[in-house]
Amino acid sequence: MCCSWPQFVIKCVCVCVCVSGLWADRTPLHDAALQGRLLPLRRLLSQGLHADMVTLNGVTPLHEACLGGHLACAKLLLDHGANASAVSADGATPLLYACYSGNPALLRVLLKHSSAHHPAHLLNSPIHAAAKRNHTECVELLLSHGVNANMVVAGEGTPLYCACEARSTESVQRLLLLGADVHCGRGCDTPLHAAVRVGGAKEVELLLEHGADRKCRNSEGRTPLDLTTDNHIKHLLQTAGTRSLSQLSRLCIRQTLGQKRLNKAKVLHLPHILHSYLLYQ
Repeated sequence: MCCSWPQFVIKCVCVCVCVSGLWADRTPLHDAALQGRLLPLRRLLSQGLHADMVTLNGVTPLHEACLGGHLACAKLLLDHGANASAVSADGATPLLYACYSGNPALLRVLLKHSSAHHPAHLLNSPIHAAAKRNHTECVELLLSHGVNANMVVAGEGTPLYCACEARSTESVQRLLLLGADVHCGRGCDTPLHAAVRVGGAKEVELLLEHGADRKCRNSEGRTPLDLTTDNHIKHLLQTAGTRSLSQLSRLCIRQTLGQKRLNKAKVLHLPHILHSYLLYQ
């Protein structure tokens, strides 16, 4: 039996969407934003195209500008009323895409919009994205705006855990210096387990220096030492128990202060040598 006209139209639309991978409704505004083409973007907006036009999967031109790391395009869209908190079908925000591109100036602009902060219920976390990609300036900006360094995302763990898995050494170092908990990872699997598993000797060294427990066991009952065949990492783990009193004292002070108060340590009226000691400088 032949389809009625409305059914035929619906089927055609569905086929077009499937073939195009949900990109059939992309607009010139989206393309200009993604490519960083400021003049065409300004012209399109002046012609009356709405700054918050969305694709079928919820992507806005601002998403595209942030993914490309195009600050000027993002500013223009925001000036024309673009929603800095727009969420795509897969839970991505402009803030997330700014962390993908690693543009701290762009991230700073987005953070000025109070509603642009990452909602805790979303699975796509900006700080996790930045940490994995070694975008340390973005990590620092997010932490300075109140993002929790120990935020756990289902299936990924903490930003520190993700950075260790990705062997993003600079991110691991900055997160630890800024107060991330060296023991918080993914369930019973600690950042040290993650670093050992991927053969990240530099990450292992940093974690141990900040007090990681080399004897902790994951859900399978395995210690970090059980997970490695790398002789250098084995040596690091086997000799980690010999910490000086100075190291132990610093770890105790930092753990007592916690992430939020540690960030304010610079304003304390302490001798420079104590600041440097406390902040690993």
